[in-house]
Amino acid sequence: MTQIWAHRGARLVEPENTLAAMDAAVTGGADGVELDVHLSADGRLVVRHDPWLALPDGACVPIGSLTRSEIELADVGDASSGVHRAPFLREVLDLLAATGVVVNIEMKVGVRSPYRGIASAVVDAVRQARMQDRVVLSSFDHVGLLEVRDHDAALELAPLYSEGLARAWDYTLMLGMRAAHPQIDTIRRPGTLESFRAAQVSVRPWTVNDEADLRMLLLAEVDAVIVDDPAAAVLARSALARERAFSA
Repeated sequence: MTQIWAHRGARLVEPENTLAAMDAAVTGGADGVELDVHLSADGRLVVRHDPWLALPDGACVPIGSLTRSEIELADVGDASSGVHRAPFLREVLDLLAATGVVVNIEMKVGVRSPYRGIASAVVDAVRQARMQDRVVLSSFDHVGLLEVRDHDAALELAPLYSEGLARAWDYTLMLGMRAAHPQIDTIRRPGTLESFRAAQVSVRPWTVNDEADLRMLLLAEVDAVIVDDPAAAVLARSALARERAFSA
């Protein structure tokens, strides 16, 4: 059965990548959550998509130059959602530890260059949470993913990509990985999903928000879909299961 992973949490319900968004994703029935992490100036993993935070004085500052005390001052909510701050990865893992959901951690790249030490920091956080068997690490920085192996060769890795890769399944295997996270438009070419399946490479497309795309991928039984509306995707999956049972 195709799993439903919530893109940055239930970001249509609560501010993305916040504890509230992660909790809403679980409540909505998601099988997993996808989140993004940056590395702060004092070595803390900050859950945030964009590489900067807006401070109370209005300045937008790269996360890589901020410390914990400065990060905790930033409000990532809006007028309708109230005050929210960007959580640290350890807080999200603590929240999700007892839920059983899969956690897809995307390691982000810094403003000008990759974060030095982010691979080891993420591995340490996952180990401390004892969630090695429920975490998938992904990144557009494929070299950074390979660096994870220096710290833990057993963690599941998956390259992210948004451009058309020739024989992406072979590229994934060349990296020594067994799963790929392609942008949805890159897998529309006929035969692509079949080629991933033949190569025994799991495919988890993002971001799947179109109903027709979702149905196509559910029918193809891809490993997982990464969506902005996990509750709606869960309902669509259930509806398809009933449809199949009725026609059997």
